[in-house]
Amino acid sequence: MATAESSSLYLKRTSKLFRISLILGIVALVIGAFGVFQVLVFGNLGNLSTEVPWGLWVGLYEYFVLLEVGAVLSFTLLRYGGGIKELDKLGPIIMLTALAALVGALVSIFHDLGQPFRVWMPILRPDFGSLLTWMIWLHLAYMIILIIELWAYRFGRKDIVKKMAYISLPAGAALVAVLGSFLSVAAARPLWNDLLLPVVYLISAFVVGTGVVLLQHLIFSPVYGTSEYHKLAHKLGRWFFSWILVGIFTALTISLVMTYAEVPATAAILRQMLFGDYAWTLWVFHVGLGILLPVALLFWQEKMKTDRARKYALGGASGLLVLNFLMVPMNVVIPALAYRYDHVRDTLVRFEYFPQLVEWLVMVFVVGLMLVIFAVGIRLVIQPFYRIALQAPATATTTSGASEDDNEPLFNNEEQ
Repeated sequence: MATAESSSLYLKRTSKLFRISLILGIVALVIGAFGVFQVLVFGNLGNLSTEVPWGLWVGLYEYFVLLEVGAVLSFTLLRYGGGIKELDKLGPIIMLTALAALVGALVSIFHDLGQPFRVWMPILRPDFGSLLTWMIWLHLAYMIILIIELWAYRFGRKDIVKKMAYISLPAGAALVAVLGSFLSVAAARPLWNDLLLPVVYLISAFVVGTGVVLLQHLIFSPVYGTSEYHKLAHKLGRWFFSWILVGIFTALTISLVMTYAEVPATAAILRQMLFGDYAWTLWVFHVGLGILLPVALLFWQEKMKTDRARKYALGGASGLLVLNFLMVPMNVVIPALAYRYDHVRDTLVRFEYFPQLVEWLVMVFVVGLMLVIFAVGIRLVIQPFYRIALQAPATATTTSGASEDDNEPLFNNEEQ
């Protein structure tokens, strides 16, 4: 009786989240469609009179890639490396989040292309000496991996889930490495050369990915409100805090090395990033709201006496970091492009950048599309997964060539 009641409450809660996501997504699609129309019909890419060719859309693309890969990598390492079996309940939500972020990344960068409908050329006629070709192929491979995992969750195939989880580790790491390398090999941009972006982006993916796992657990966990729910939230909070410390240490180390080297162009761009026109995005949003406040909340929640207060503190910390993490790729991309080199004498050449209305509208469209995908996934994958998991027997017959762990139920319902 307790299990049936738990199932009913969870399905009711996910149905409410389905309606909210779908309504917000459709509204955002309608609002953002005007910007997409301007790009596709009139070729309005925004800010064509500035020397900063990449802006909000490229920043969004990199942000969503870090989000999608980071969520899957963090989940996989915590579940299979850290042995946190309770995360099995959260698997389909994480994969659905990653798939929505992947689509958002591709749609964002699609609008930044001068000839977006030629995107199939690297697939039909690939040049594997080009990092762009590798990025496209890795995106397609990662999308296939996520779809297979969601299919496996939908039909209760834990053996396939585990195999695809192991495949997703090198695929995700390769995608992030290629993403960072694409900027790092630009010799004319000294900041990108010196930042060790493949390493920085991989660590950044784990930081934001652990935050996504924690946030999704707090919102979507099927054991919401139970002792298991609060214990896992506390455990994930400590992992989250550890990765934030790793990220801070990495950023400080690289910054100190760059400062000590005193390479003129790099030092000038670094000063522009820290104290220039875009410094407010770094100090207010990334450092203030995205690091210091989450760290403070993670400290305070350890001293809170009620599970409810700790839940809100953990949710605030993870939500703030995940939302403000957009400033990481934005502060990598824009300051390096907005630096005026000494040889540029023409005062009519503009190096400042701020997103125009069409760029904001496309961003709204992308977020709306992600919400609709997430809503559809709740109905087609998440709710059926939970029904199957509840109906799964406590023990399963071990099939030939499969381990006992592979034939366990998708998750144990005894604690519900």
